[in-house]
Amino acid sequence: MFPKNCFYKYFLFSLATLTLSCNKKEIDTNDFSAYFGGEVINPRAQYLLFFKDNNVVDTLFIDKNNKFSIKFDSLTPGMYIIKHSDKTKYVFFDKNDSLKLRINTKDFEHASSFYGTGKNKNNFLLELFAFNIDNKNNLDFHYGKNYKKFKRSNDSLKDARTAFYLRRKTEIGWDNDFDLYAQAMLDFEYYSRLEIYPFAHLEYTNENIKDSLPTDYYSFRNKIDFNNEKLSQFKPFTRYLAIMLNSMVSDQNFKTDYEKNIAKIKIVDSLISNQKVKNKILNNIAFVYLLEDQNIENNRAFLKRYLEISTDSTQQNEIVKIKNAIKNLNDNNRLPNVELVDVNNKKFAIDKNIHKNTVIVFWTKNAINHYNSSQKKIDELTKSHPEYNFISINIDNDFDQWSKLVKFRNNPNTIELQAKDFSKLKDLWIINRLNRTIILNSDGSIRKVFANIFDDDFQEKLRN
Repeated sequence: MFPKNCFYKYFLFSLATLTLSCNKKEIDTNDFSAYFGGEVINPRAQYLLFFKDNNVVDTLFIDKNNKFSIKFDSLTPGMYIIKHSDKTKYVFFDKNDSLKLRINTKDFEHASSFYGTGKNKNNFLLELFAFNIDNKNNLDFHYGKNYKKFKRSNDSLKDARTAFYLRRKTEIGWDNDFDLYAQAMLDFEYYSRLEIYPFAHLEYTNENIKDSLPTDYYSFRNKIDFNNEKLSQFKPFTRYLAIMLNSMVSDQNFKTDYEKNIAKIKIVDSLISNQKVKNKILNNIAFVYLLEDQNIENNRAFLKRYLEISTDSTQQNEIVKIKNAIKNLNDNNRLPNVELVDVNNKKFAIDKNIHKNTVIVFWTKNAINHYNSSQKKIDELTKSHPEYNFISINIDNDFDQWSKLVKFRNNPNTIELQAKDFSKLKDLWIINRLNRTIILNSDGSIRKVFANIFDDDFQEKLRN
């Protein structure tokens, strides 16, 4: 029981042929062919993965001109996911759509556009995603307001987006299948702000207003269909559920991450009956939890409960693999061997070349500001902690470009390396975010494997 509070490609010849022959032959209503192609500027990998739900439909390889294309003999209409490196985009196909997508990875969210039949509705989604990202960067002021002012701001933002949605729906004329996702983007962004408000307000103003909110504040949750399978892989929906679950367990004063996440599993089990949706949310909870809590006994008990409820054997295997990788990264163990090279393309063995306390950070040319910030932090730490070496590992796949850049930058306080196989590095060292920082002892053993060089208490970790 849910708590009350709680590109363009039409050929005139084809059209003429169809018109002339329609008296002779009936149009093939079973033709579900479709085309998808495009261009990836500044590609991070040599391919894109094309998903339906959580299954790979095809691998779209990028040629030397950064182009990709594929003709599907049959493609079921609906929402699909494109993954390139660690980035994701959604593309909705109607019957016989012919679409081109242009992406610039340097501004993945904003510098993208669709062309061809079906372009309008997909570009509408791009606009909404860009709006929502921009909004997240400008909401601090709104969360600091009192409830009445926040409600006016939040409702006004929803009204403006709804007006835009209604205008574009009238102009484009999409069907109900696409409308499900368009409305979900509006609704779940609005609901997410409602869930976040009490906690963000407390953070910005130090005022706990949760008990003074209207008694029906969370009644919007009753409007949500938590069992809609079509939304199970749609980020606005899954992101909202993650925020809602955090909100629901926040008042229960759990002492450990283990207790908090077991409570989340119980809520999901009682709230969601559709197993596909349930599996997706359980997998999200398990993935995040295992990266937060490195207590082996807690992990074992958590996974036992997770495996009792989840029926997704493929994802279960992935979660167990993560658990085992984390177990191998316990303090005093050694980092699994991965291939690293220096700027002269000479191999650097992490298990043989560590003779001093060491900090390892990670970076990519696609997040150069992060690289600059980490180098600035390293320069500061070198002065206060001369007993440490600092290694900066690049995760891109262009050796020449990387080596030229680091030689030009010439960071005197940093040992510059590049990973030859990022996927292996990611799996064995659990590199799930750029801010991951690893601290090693002078003998090469692990001191801290889930640290962050930008944390306020990072220097304390270096001393301990």
